Amino acid sequence: MKRTILLCALFLLAGWCANAQDLITQAPQGFDSVRTEIPHGKIDSVLYNSTTVGVKRTALIYTPPGYSQAKKYPVLYLLHGI
Repeated sequence: MKRTILLCALFLLAGWCANAQDLITQAPQGFDSVRTEIPHGKIDSVLYNSTTVGVKRTALIYTPPGYSQAKKYPVLYLLHGI
């Protein structure tokens, strides 16, 4: 029974891989060129006291173009494993 299921799974996988080439399309024209008309935000560096390790740490903060302290923005925290 296990052998039959494995053979069926391999058969389906082989069929999917053969059809995967049909899904690949060309990238749009100019996708790899510099576009100066796109507004960019700003990256700032801030120091803060870390209560976990007991020293000052540095954090990088990205603010979008046209950032205003009067407006609320969604936040994304990217954490590493240090």
